[in-house]
Amino acid sequence: MSMYVGCYTLFVFFTRSYSELMLLAVVLGVCHVFLPVNISHDAIHGAVSSKNWLNDVCSYGLDITGSNSFMYKLKHLEAHYNKENGSKTTAIESQGLLLQTRHARGSRNVHVVFYALYSQYMIFVRDFLLFLRLRKQVPGREWIKLVFFKLLYCTAFIVLPFMFVKLPWWQVLTALLLMYLVVTIVLVIILLMPTDRMEHSRASGNHANEKWIVEILEHNVDFSPESAALNLLAGGANLNVVHYLFPTVNHVHYNKLASIIERTAPEFGLQYRKQLVRDVFGIHFRYLKNIQNANG
Repeated sequence: MSMYVGCYTLFVFFTRSYSELMLLAVVLGVCHVFLPVNISHDAIHGAVSSKNWLNDVCSYGLDITGSNSFMYKLKHLEAHYNKENGSKTTAIESQGLLLQTRHARGSRNVHVVFYALYSQYMIFVRDFLLFLRLRKQVPGREWIKLVFFKLLYCTAFIVLPFMFVKLPWWQVLTALLLMYLVVTIVLVIILLMPTDRMEHSRASGNHANEKWIVEILEHNVDFSPESAALNLLAGGANLNVVHYLFPTVNHVHYNKLASIIERTAPEFGLQYRKQLVRDVFGIHFRYLKNIQNANG
């Protein structure tokens, strides 16, 4: 939080050179994702504190970085519900994270090149579309909060930089475009990690369904689970297996949980799948190309 606020203050009020502006734009882009991923995501799962009000406060990290905490919580927990109840809908689909056009026969995926504008879509378009689509589920106060924080964000990142940065307008514009490009890259890597549809539910009667646990291990991969630094930076987004098995545990514990899972899985004849984080690059592009080609 302090890095986000500090870099924004330097970016708008104290930058004196184009190189400083571009450097701060990169850091702000990273903060746009890592602030909500590290704090707000845990808060949505009630994993920041046992006090609900503190979790609610921490969830506002989404709102001040251009997203919407109400809709993120609604769609993200829906994705977990689907995952835990054998839904054929993937987490990406249930959260509306793909760029699609709607028509009478359903939805059509847009060309992969449009994902260059993914962050702008997620910040300035997606929440409004979801609010309109799900308007019967949205309390009136959430509409007020949506409009207030979107106006606040637009003022902070669209209006004030052009008013107060003491550099040519085109330098401010390119810095903002760079910032959103960084946001896009990090968002695509974190949000669009393809996972398979589930065949089984998490619970069977009063007991955990072992088949569901097996599916989680078979269909998900943890990236660099030994890296505490990566886990802290990415808010545990690199450890999908751990998160799906223990969604209400704070991500600071994920490395230890990953180690326990890795040691325990072979005892039951199961495989804990892990890869180096460098292996993640390219997966998302192939996934987007595949779903675009699936349009036929």
